[in-house]
Amino acid sequence: MASVEGDAHPWHDALMRSYRSPSAPMWGWIGIAAGVLIAVLGTLVEGFPVAFVPITLGAAIALIAVACFLRPKVEVDDHSVIVHNITQVVEVPFARLADVETQWGLELVTDDGKKVGAFAAPDPNRRDRRKAPHEHKSADLVAMVRGGESAWLEGPHRAQDEQAWADAPSRVRHWDFVGVALLASAAVLIIAGIALV
Repeated sequence: MASVEGDAHPWHDALMRSYRSPSAPMWGWIGIAAGVLIAVLGTLVEGFPVAFVPITLGAAIALIAVACFLRPKVEVDDHSVIVHNITQVVEVPFARLADVETQWGLELVTDDGKKVGAFAAPDPNRRDRRKAPHEHKSADLVAMVRGGESAWLEGPHRAQDEQAWADAPSRVRHWDFVGVALLASAAVLIIAGIALV
């Protein structure tokens, strides 16, 4: 079962529900453990001064695991769906949300035809027609998004949001500087390790 939690969102004063693929934490911690294991074994086998390469490689693997598996998520609040990908955060307001697709993973389609994919919500079994829609990996996420949209349609924010977003872009995209820093640090460590081979 997918992880769906409620918490407060820093951009809005609203109840937030969040989703992360159920296997993502497992792969994230496996990546961290693999990175630590490589660094520790390299240090034990080669000794600290010579073990710089396995230490940098292990640290890079751990940073990539955090960036790719532990941080990406999809959030729903009273006004919008916020997709936290590896290096970007994209907000799609319900006022501009036209459709939700899940052929290979969650894709939010805006009213001007633009799509926003969610790295945190892959669904490789979506094309398996033998499974009912509620058995697909993204069923909980779609229910969360559609539930938020239904609450918005019937809630007090609809008219104000429709007016506010009428002439605005259909989505707001900005860099996730923590994700960028994690990947940049991993790249620097890999380059440093290769340079010192």
